[in-house]
Amino acid sequence: MSRLDIYYRAFKEYRRETVDEAVCEKDRKALALSNLDRDVLEATKYLCSIREDWIVAIEEGLEYVEKAVAEERQFIRTNGEVVPIEKVKKISKDSVEHLAKHSDLITHIPEDGSNDIIPDKLYMVEKLSDYAVYENRFLYMLLCYLNDFINFRLEKIEALRHSYDGNMRIFKEVETKKRMLTIKATVTESRTDNPYPVVDEKSTGLIQRIKDCQSIVNALLNTDLMVQVAKTPMIKPPITKTNVLKMNNNFKRALALYDYVATYKDDGYTYEEVHSDFTPFAENVADELAEAANLVAFIAYKFGNGIDELLDGAYEIENQRRKELEEQKLLDKIKKLRKRALESGKTMEEYMVLLEERNRSLERDSEELQVIRQEVETLNRKIDVFNMERIELNRRMTELQGVIEEKEQEIVMLNQKYLEDMAAAKAEHELAVQNLNAEHFGEIQSITESHREDLANAQAEYEERTRALTEAHEARESELGGQMRELTERWNAVKDDLSRRDEALAAREAVFDDEKQKVVDECERKMRGLEKSCEGELAARQKACDDEVEQWRKENSFIRAELDGMRIAQGLMTPSTDYSSRERFVELEREFEAFQRFFKGQWKITKKEIKREVYAESRAKTKQEDNSDSANTEL
Repeated sequence: MSRLDIYYRAFKEYRRETVDEAVCEKDRKALALSNLDRDVLEATKYLCSIREDWIVAIEEGLEYVEKAVAEERQFIRTNGEVVPIEKVKKISKDSVEHLAKHSDLITHIPEDGSNDIIPDKLYMVEKLSDYAVYENRFLYMLLCYLNDFINFRLEKIEALRHSYDGNMRIFKEVETKKRMLTIKATVTESRTDNPYPVVDEKSTGLIQRIKDCQSIVNALLNTDLMVQVAKTPMIKPPITKTNVLKMNNNFKRALALYDYVATYKDDGYTYEEVHSDFTPFAENVADELAEAANLVAFIAYKFGNGIDELLDGAYEIENQRRKELEEQKLLDKIKKLRKRALESGKTMEEYMVLLEERNRSLERDSEELQVIRQEVETLNRKIDVFNMERIELNRRMTELQGVIEEKEQEIVMLNQKYLEDMAAAKAEHELAVQNLNAEHFGEIQSITESHREDLANAQAEYEERTRALTEAHEARESELGGQMRELTERWNAVKDDLSRRDEALAAREAVFDDEKQKVVDECERKMRGLEKSCEGELAARQKACDDEVEQWRKENSFIRAELDGMRIAQGLMTPSTDYSSRERFVELEREFEAFQRFFKGQWKITKKEIKREVYAESRAKTKQEDNSDSANTEL
């Protein structure tokens, strides 16, 4: 399964859950209908038009290249050396000829007096087959060149056909009583692996033919002959035209193919952009994009609100509910089956037997459907065969079109010949017409004289009628001239009225512009004053809030310090690692500072109270002593 299929299936499952929900449908419609004029979706693909001439040339030439490779041309390479007689395995004619020329290899004559002469050394010849002939090396170079030639063009064609450039921009704003949603999205995509190019049967067939040529070239390069030739240095242009390359038909056509591809400088294809604009969005496009936008908004809300665990719990509860619902449906079905069995007057076992027979009947129907499916597959294969035949017929039609063009050229030549013949016939006809004109010239003169008198009478009558019509025309022109003067005067009056109104309108526009500028200046002045006053008030409020927060922080530290002091006094708290962390110890320091401030303030108040009490006691004692002194004096 491809990545596109996975995404599509996931999106279908997502849509299956939301498409019929009233709330989701309401959200989708609100997003789909928002800011329609700012939605943009554009796509660009490329349509390649491949020229067929170079494909035909390669196809025709590869046929002869295959035959040339099949010849497996070779020459016998002879290697010879003088070796001791003990190492000689086989004596050939070359060995005897060499011995006859080099008698020094015979160093002794047999002592038994026999006629056999055994040399000490002998020339041994080894003949090896060498396939690295110039013609085979030429074939290897041609196949390598063809491979690069085809790959270079095929890669560019495939890259263009499978290119896709997409650009989408959406801007949505939806506002309700309790929600404000704004979505801005820009999607720009450029890819060269688009599996769905522009549909073009002709280009598809030509690409398949190119790939077939490429397969043939690779197969020929992997033959044993070419593998052996590849081990030798590759030849370089210019090509030496040996007798084999000039006389052997297979090599001759292979050389012609090399000359063709070596001089072919064109790209071999052209292309055009296929631009698709989906603006404004269709209903289904807008609906699916709104669905995706709602999903993005939900994900942002989920993570921003930190409700993953809550949603997971609700998801599990819903799954459990659906599972119980399915189980309840299954129980209901079992109950219905039991009820049907009881109503049919049969036992459960008998009813199950009937159900099994029904299942077997359905299985037989399934087997029949399987047979039908096989027949459908067979028909589909036949359809594929017919499609291949149709492609072949299209190719033949292309060839026939070439023949038709040749016939059309012949028709053009025949038309040219026909025009020349017609010109000659026309010249003969004109000559005959001149002769006839000369014969009838006298008759025409006699007829002219007979009608000259009638023409003079008709001319006099025509002049009289012309005089009467001229007088009537002059009277009509006089009447029309008066009407034209009246219309001209009315037009001038209307034009003057329009000019006056234009001037009044221009004056009013000037007054309006002045008033508008004054209002704008006044609004700007008031806005600046409001901004300054708001800034001052905002700064004052901010300072008050900061002071209040600081006061609350100090009170909180003091309360915590007082609480900890009470716990320490009661023996409920002892030094421990709970306050060893940096944050907790910093908080303890703040509590200590707050307590010190409280202690200093309280000590000041306490000293005043002590002084006041001591002063009161001293005054009371002094007063008592004064009273006792006065009593003693009286006594």
